[in-house]
Amino acid sequence: MFILFGWGRQTVKNHGPVFAKQCDRCNNKEFWHLYTRRTWFTLFFIPIIPYSTEHLVVCPVCSYGAVIKNEKFKELKEIAERNMNIVNENKKLDEESLKDKLIQFSNSENTNSYNSGDNYNYSGKTETQINYLKQMEEIRRAKEEAERAQREVSED
Repeated sequence: MFILFGWGRQTVKNHGPVFAKQCDRCNNKEFWHLYTRRTWFTLFFIPIIPYSTEHLVVCPVCSYGAVIKNEKFKELKEIAERNMNIVNENKKLDEESLKDKLIQFSNSENTNSYNSGDNYNYSGKTETQINYLKQMEEIRRAKEEAERAQREVSED
């Protein structure tokens, strides 16, 4: 008699759209989806015990995404469920009017565990890239302020 067991089988559940964001990878602005991915221990090819669970927000175009913490998942799951209800109720609507009706997550916290406070702007970036982007943003703001001050001086 032999027992056939294994591990590594994964199941993925799509909870629905959560928020609109421009993807850093493909530059498409779409509603990102909330997913739960579980990895299972199997016995005779039947999933028995999940030993790993990850929660993700993923771009629907290129599948680029970020892992989120459990607390943030709970918040986003409520929004995803409401949005799925809207999608199911309005299947006959065209895509643009449906996007206007979807509820957006507007909390300033970032779901990304390693980039808190950046509101998804720096997800998937290295620390060096994040610092560079922040410096470029500061330079852009300084230029705008200088131009605004110059316009005020020239108007007087």
